[in-house]
Amino acid sequence: MKGLTPVKSILFIFFFSLFIIASVLNAQKIKIKTEKGIPVVYNPKKPDPPRGVKHNLILEEELCIGDDTEEYLFAEDIAFISMGVDKEGNIYTVDPKLVEIKKFSPEGKLIKVFGKRGQGPEEMDSPSIIGVTSQNELMFVDSGNSRITFYSLDGEYLRYIPAHKWRFSRTRFDSKGNVVADIYQYSEEEQRMKAIYEIRRFNQELEPLFTIISIDMTDELLSREYIYGGVRIYWQIGKNDNVYVGYAKNYEFDIINPEGKIIRKVKKVFDPVKVTEEEENRLPQQFRESINLPKYHTGFYYFSVDEEGRLFVRSWEKTEDKMSYLWDVYDPEGRYIAKIPINAYLKLWENGKLYTAEETEDGLPIIKRYKVIWK
Repeated sequence: MKGLTPVKSILFIFFFSLFIIASVLNAQKIKIKTEKGIPVVYNPKKPDPPRGVKHNLILEEELCIGDDTEEYLFAEDIAFISMGVDKEGNIYTVDPKLVEIKKFSPEGKLIKVFGKRGQGPEEMDSPSIIGVTSQNELMFVDSGNSRITFYSLDGEYLRYIPAHKWRFSRTRFDSKGNVVADIYQYSEEEQRMKAIYEIRRFNQELEPLFTIISIDMTDELLSREYIYGGVRIYWQIGKNDNVYVGYAKNYEFDIINPEGKIIRKVKKVFDPVKVTEEEENRLPQQFRESINLPKYHTGFYYFSVDEEGRLFVRSWEKTEDKMSYLWDVYDPEGRYIAKIPINAYLKLWENGKLYTAEETEDGLPIIKRYKVIWK
């Protein structure tokens, strides 16, 4: 600062410091920009809840199913347990291993078990993704038989719809009973296999209504890069039947309305979590030698959407005691409002309740229901 007087030097340093501090603070704030007519929410690394937005989550446990019985109630892997809840609060569970549906009362009492393994009309093979439709019917995906099956809430078989034509990868139901599913379309062009990933919306008869997204995944699949957790694109149906599509690698989300229009984008700055040697060693040696192992995890593992449209995104970060993963929480506008530890799979948000699949200290699978309170 040659040529400046001591006073001017001090003032220069003072205002320059203010500029730097202001820049740093500004970089940590949530920004919302309109790009090509779409609101895009840019979130910083740390939560920045706007004034007046409730961001403290309290979960009050109301019910636990499976911890006080020797009966083998659920599958060994809690990730694959699916559940639905009817208007009276009865809980329906299904998992691929047990090949049966269980109905529990709102108090957690086992009322009925129905369904059996097989290929017949009333049978099932690898059932998953159960839900209660607006017509008060149970609707679930029968992956083994490549169909969608319907039962009454009392366990009476009603009908099924074949899905052989589509070979769904993942399936969800909206509030009207329509089906949203993803598929891979493979073709050969110029002696090169091409893979197109699509998410489509179908009616209850599995007649296609329209394509929600269509992405060429050829290069990513040919790269043979292993994705821990297996998720490149993950999606859920949320409030007002909007489809939330998350791109794990870049930590970005598209919120798409029932007509297939993107109405909001959500992005977040993140520090990738390094893949540990322990995680690498879980993979078979022969498998590790045939693929490309990344040094870092993707931006997130999976996410859930509550009744109000809040996003709960399970990151790869863990608590200091390594007992729980940290979840990034976004308000319905897509603003990053909290980071909280949750040691459970978030399965269903219904009538102010959260239903989870968890494990006891002995590793036994259980289901819990919590009352959800925001402050």
